[in-house]
Amino acid sequence: MITVDVNRAMKDISRNFKKLQREQIDKATSRAINKTLLKARTEARRAVKDVYNIPQKNLEGIRRITSKPSFLEGYIKASTIPIPMDAFSPKFETATSSVSVSRKGVQRTKEFKRKRKSPAMGVSIEVYKSKRETVPFAFMIKGGKPRVFARGQYKTGGGSYGFIRRYKRVNKTGSDIPVKPLLSVTVHGAVINERVLGNIKRIVLPHFSSTMEHEINYIISQSK
Repeated sequence: MITVDVNRAMKDISRNFKKLQREQIDKATSRAINKTLLKARTEARRAVKDVYNIPQKNLEGIRRITSKPSFLEGYIKASTIPIPMDAFSPKFETATSSVSVSRKGVQRTKEFKRKRKSPAMGVSIEVYKSKRETVPFAFMIKGGKPRVFARGQYKTGGGSYGFIRRYKRVNKTGSDIPVKPLLSVTVHGAVINERVLGNIKRIVLPHFSSTMEHEINYIISQSK
């Protein structure tokens, strides 16, 4: 978590600019908070894209909650909804064909002219930039949407959240269920990544100080 010490900044201003009214200081502080949050949101989206292969549309889940002069607090929120594995350029190969999804969400199917000896080894995805990993028990269905599945189901409760893989059929005949779409990282999880937070902090902390100074000088100029 990145926290800017607003109270300390306000005390310094009150001491150095004794002629300013409390309402003026609150107004300048609120403006500085909101402009810093705008910078933080932009930087958070950029920093996440530097580390993760998350599509731009999902980064809209990073948004700001703004401050008011009467309530000098604001923050950045990020979506806690897991992103489907469909979004991370999945690829699934069998002995006879391959199914893949592009970054733009276009599904492609390729039939092999010759049957390959190696069986399917799961679905490969690229969650981290330039780092493709394989989910060994996952599979894809031609024309399916969602596109990445596994036999089993998600379990929640007790502070834990995870996928419980199923190793044998539940029904002896008919549909082989349960089969669930697979999910991956959340935008919130990406933002609190240590490397991402470090990049955001490096930009945001000095930005608040300079913005606060600018807003105070603007108010003083308007008062003359």
